[in-house]
Amino acid sequence: MKQTTIGTLIGLALWTTSSPSWGCADVDCSPPQTLQLTAEQCGLTGLPFLAADNDTRITLALLTQAQGQSLLQGQDPETRQSRPLSVPFAVSELLSPEPMTPAATDAAPALDTLAQTLGVQPATLAAAHERGNGWLEGRCGLNRPEVAEPFLRALQTSGLPAEQSQPLAEARVALIGLCQSDTLPDFTALPATAEATPFSDYLRGARAFYLGDFAEAQSRFSALSQQAQPWLKETATYLLARVAINQAQANALDEYGFFDASKVDKAPLVTAGQALDHYMAAYPQGLYSASAQGLYRRVYWLQDDGAKLAALYQQALQSTQVDEGLPLWNEIDLKLLANKTPATSPLFLLVQDLKRLRLHPEWEESWQPLTTEELNGQQAAFAAAGLSAQWEYLQLAQRYYVAKDYAGVVQAIAAPQGSGPLDLLAFSRQMLRGMALQAQQQWPQAEAHWQQLLAAKPDALQQQLLQLALAMTLERADKLDALFAAQSLVTRDELRDPLLRFSASAPLLRQVSADGGLSHELRNTALYTLLVKDLNRGHYADFLQDQALLAQAQAQTQAQKPFDLTIFNQGASQEEGYSCPALSETVSQLASTPATGKPAAKALNCLGEFFYRQGWDESPLGSKPGATLLGGAPDRFAGAAHGRLALYQQVIADPKAPAEERSYALFRAINCFASSGYNHCGSEEIPKAERKRWFNTLKQSYAGSVWAKQLKYYW
Repeated sequence: MKQTTIGTLIGLALWTTSSPSWGCADVDCSPPQTLQLTAEQCGLTGLPFLAADNDTRITLALLTQAQGQSLLQGQDPETRQSRPLSVPFAVSELLSPEPMTPAATDAAPALDTLAQTLGVQPATLAAAHERGNGWLEGRCGLNRPEVAEPFLRALQTSGLPAEQSQPLAEARVALIGLCQSDTLPDFTALPATAEATPFSDYLRGARAFYLGDFAEAQSRFSALSQQAQPWLKETATYLLARVAINQAQANALDEYGFFDASKVDKAPLVTAGQALDHYMAAYPQGLYSASAQGLYRRVYWLQDDGAKLAALYQQALQSTQVDEGLPLWNEIDLKLLANKTPATSPLFLLVQDLKRLRLHPEWEESWQPLTTEELNGQQAAFAAAGLSAQWEYLQLAQRYYVAKDYAGVVQAIAAPQGSGPLDLLAFSRQMLRGMALQAQQQWPQAEAHWQQLLAAKPDALQQQLLQLALAMTLERADKLDALFAAQSLVTRDELRDPLLRFSASAPLLRQVSADGGLSHELRNTALYTLLVKDLNRGHYADFLQDQALLAQAQAQTQAQKPFDLTIFNQGASQEEGYSCPALSETVSQLASTPATGKPAAKALNCLGEFFYRQGWDESPLGSKPGATLLGGAPDRFAGAAHGRLALYQQVIADPKAPAEERSYALFRAINCFASSGYNHCGSEEIPKAERKRWFNTLKQSYAGSVWAKQLKYYW
């Protein structure tokens, strides 16, 4: 088990009291399936190239990966289980280590075993767990159960007799979860022998630290740093830096925990830096060396020393594994990139510049896009840092995102040469080239470009991105058939699915639903979409023919997921006193109406009843994506969709409709506006005067009907 120390926990907790990030994604929005955001879209993208729309922490992750680290990995945000990333991805999906929280599964048993061995009372231990697993923040967040474990281990190996080690262990466990309150024990009756006094003084120093009495804490730990006991000596030496840092920021937090950097006391920060230097010189590989490195960053941030802070962050990035990087990327984003002053390091200036190429909402008045003049002024700094190629990429990105000089971008970036994989910068350039071809609607050229890149051995994330780019190109080029062909380079179901729901023609849906080479899920979606659109666009004869595909679907176990296809085999039903034949009979009557000339009032009502019972007042296929997203191109399925109100209106307008059917249609049509006065059965806007006329007709002309007796309002 990796030892959890007070230093590592304090290192995490110190960064919790911070201002909101200037560049992070809205956590309530999922990354949209697109290559570029528009101003009204929320949720930043996670695309594996240097995109302006990427969350800045994702840009940091990509730059870390480009330094030779392992590929980015994903995790399920709810289960915390590892899984491959799916492009586009959110920053919350990046794999990061489980944070050190009260839920750490291995800490509690180890602490309990130690405590019981040392004679700690079960009631004391239980109360400590209850307090320590509650809400703690700031330096109080350090006083968790697992943080007491190193002290107990030191006691266990100290050689103290049980009558001395037991009260010391009891006192340390009793301290867990207490902070900044008068409930802290006074520790006046702790063992006072020569061997036990250092442990007693440590507890008094810890009490003073949590209480906020930094002068006493500094005095206690200064004395302990001269002790012979190894753990006490090292821990006290380290905590001197921690005490000074907390003293510096003691008045910078208000009662609600908000941090005001202008209220930091700079003087103790000098002491903190000296204490860190002393600890690292004495313990270069010590228990708290990693935490001490993080504390240097804290000191420089509080001192507002951006140059030193950036240098340490750059050093940390070079030694950080990607799957351990999310806490570091968060820290950089909050403490360095959130500063609207340009970064001193070109590496971080690159991240800031990319962010300034995004479209931003009009309400963010302080937002200023990156100008050509600013970028030209940065050239020397990038060159001095050996990042001239990155500066040249920023020039191209500025031409694409801000100047929208798409022809110039294509001209400036040569087509990919060779068939080998591309590094981050080269791949990002080629992404800009392909996107510029798309922006000019040069669909054949864009298609060829993406195909060439897909053939160049891209890594797993790049391949997913290129499939998205190719899918969007083919959709807008009206070549959806190619996306579902056996030799298609687009193989991801999550890209094909929205195209089936929102863009595919009826012939393509029939083709996909019968294609045994595709997944059951895609075939299910295609057939469900086909039958839904047959019905809500009035293609009744087509529906009767397409129903034949249901038998094949059910035989191949694709009838249930993701949509339930068995609903289209619905038999006769009676709901709320209104009876309807089987769905196929209803649709047959509607299909034959133009030829026979017979009124179809009953069939129209029953189809509306089917829509109602299936919950199709809301779109059964989901909301169509915006025009700039995958699936946002015009729908190739013929005809305009209608809701059930349009069916009722046909019955209401039919003078030959039987009284029972017309009264029912009036009843249902009026109820489409129930409670809110807004139509929830379609897109039609019916004036209130017209709804009142329907109500009066129902009440006067059909006063004896059950529907007239039930209805009391017309909304």
